[in-house]
Amino acid sequence: MWRSVVKRARKAPPTPALAPSPRDRERVDGIISRISEETLLVFDLLKDGMVKEASFKTMEEGITRDCILSTFEQVRVDAFRDAAGLARHQARRFAEAALEMPDPQQRQFVLSVAQAFERFAKQLQTIEQRAQPERARQPHIE
Repeated sequence: MWRSVVKRARKAPPTPALAPSPRDRERVDGIISRISEETLLVFDLLKDGMVKEASFKTMEEGITRDCILSTFEQVRVDAFRDAAGLARHQARRFAEAALEMPDPQQRQFVLSVAQAFERFAKQLQTIEQRAQPERARQPHIE
């Protein structure tokens, strides 16, 4: 008798979980390695403490914390770099599309969108350069 006024929303198919990238796997391995190093240092100090006076303050503190923070910094820098690359790609696509526009007003509008994408990419690149960790900007000397 009564018809439902509310339309049933179609359920969207569940999105598959994204597999971690090789870069993410390297980052995770680096963090796990740092955790292992710190754990080894703690056990060495405990072992030494059983034999002689040992203080945890003598251990280099924050190995894992520094590794995780530097990993997050690198992820942030990579995200800005990737976003800048995507913005430049869109700018190129709009510039190419402008060449095919018959109307000069349309062409000018599309070119202004391409320029906006390019300005955005430059802003992202500036932020990326400021966000890079200080030690990554210094030349590596061995």
